Amino acid sequence: MHNDLPSTQHVLEGRELIDYLIEKTSSTANAELLRREDRRNRRTAAFLSILAFIGIGAVVGAIKLFVQQEIASAESAIVEKVKTAVSQDLHLRLNDFEKEALATTHNQVNEQVGQVRTMLEQYKDYQEFLALSEIIKAKVNDDKFPEQQLESALGLIDQLAPAESITLQANFLEAVEVVIDLLVRTDRNSEIDQLEQALSNVLVTDSSISLDLADHYGQIIISSPYPVEDLKHEFEALSRYAQSSRELKYPEKALMWELFVAYKRNEYRRTPTTDSMVEMVQDLNGPDTRNFCYHIFLNSHPLHWMSNPDQEGRELARLVTKLLEEYPSLRQTVEAQIATPELRPSIENLIARKTRRLARLEPATPEEPQAETAAAPNSDNTLRR
Repeated sequence: MHNDLPSTQHVLEGRELIDYLIEKTSSTANAELLRREDRRNRRTAAFLSILAFIGIGAVVGAIKLFVQQEIASAESAIVEKVKTAVSQDLHLRLNDFEKEALATTHNQVNEQVGQVRTMLEQYKDYQEFLALSEIIKAKVNDDKFPEQQLESALGLIDQLAPAESITLQANFLEAVEVVIDLLVRTDRNSEIDQLEQALSNVLVTDSSISLDLADHYGQIIISSPYPVEDLKHEFEALSRYAQSSRELKYPEKALMWELFVAYKRNEYRRTPTTDSMVEMVQDLNGPDTRNFCYHIFLNSHPLHWMSNPDQEGRELARLVTKLLEEYPSLRQTVEAQIATPELRPSIENLIARKTRRLARLEPATPEEPQAETAAAPNSDNTLRR
């Protein structure tokens, strides 16, 4: 006989069934959460038991040891990487330095070898130039014109001009003086200008050269048909060598040309400037006064200093004559000085030389030598002095 009591399966329906399922699910989930929490609690309890057994210090020490080992390992790896990078960089830098050092050394050696080679070539040219100057001097003394040697000497001077170690040598300047003297005596103006521009800073240190070039540029200015203001280059050169003459203890040469140029500037008429310069003659010492008066007398006639009179000589003589007429006191000073025992032999020598030249240049007269009617010299001398 069956029991006819109702079961849950058949009784729960609708809303009751849903509530039942929710409750069932919730109970199952709670039970699972409790089991998990229980396991976590047991693990925590076990861990705490272990900590209690071995002590907190040991665990912390283990952790520190682990951390230190990791740090050491990381440091070691980093150090190795850095070492590798530094080694590679250093290797590259050393290679670059080695290449640069080799290149620099090579360039320096080449430069030094080149300098030594240049010095040897310059020294060879220097010796050749000195030898040429001796040949030029000997030929000039024999009344011959050394054209070929002069051209070679000018070329060597141009090559040696940048070599200060040579151009400052006394022997070099003595040889240059021989060349300049010949250029001045033959009126080679363009060659003089070229040489003067190349060596002007050296030439002003030599008294003989400064005196020669002061004469050269002074003669050009006085004999030129143009006013002084139009002769800028010549006036600057004269000023430079007049100043160097004064600094090298030859103030009379500087004063003479400054007086001549100032007198020409005002068309051979006295001015306060020329008055002051004439007065300055009285301030010269004995030897300088004699030299000043000697050069005044020298320029008073072209045959005193020229082989054949030309425009320069005649114009200078005209200026000196007019100047001495304008300043009787200066004339008296000159006449008194040329009669002194110190100057008389030199003056007599000039007069004798003029007499010989007059005889050769007849029919010119001593008072007014005429170049256009003069006979050609008997010798092959083409020098002006």
